[in-house]
Amino acid sequence: MSQATIVVEGSFREGYEAHFAEYSGLVRAYLEKNQGTVVRRQLVKKTLYGSHNPDLIMVVDFPSEELAEGLFFAQEYLDIIPLRNRIFADFRMYLARYGEI
Repeated sequence: MSQATIVVEGSFREGYEAHFAEYSGLVRAYLEKNQGTVVRRQLVKKTLYGSHNPDLIMVVDFPSEELAEGLFFAQEYLDIIPLRNRIFADFRMYLARYGEI
């Protein structure tokens, strides 16, 4: 069983502030309940290279790849997606191997 990291990047939808606190609380509780450790959640100041301009990045570690991947297809998380869609105009999530290359 190898550890894994989920990397999230998102671009905010106009008016996201009205829903962000609720969404953030639901996601944090879901991650904590399911062994996710938020390593970092930050606002992006600016893009230095490339054409993609996310507003937020988040890095979350998990004890296994299976857990990390499966959690985001579980019904409990799928039920959060409509709220997530009120926050982000663009949302991307990546499964990465834990640690260095």
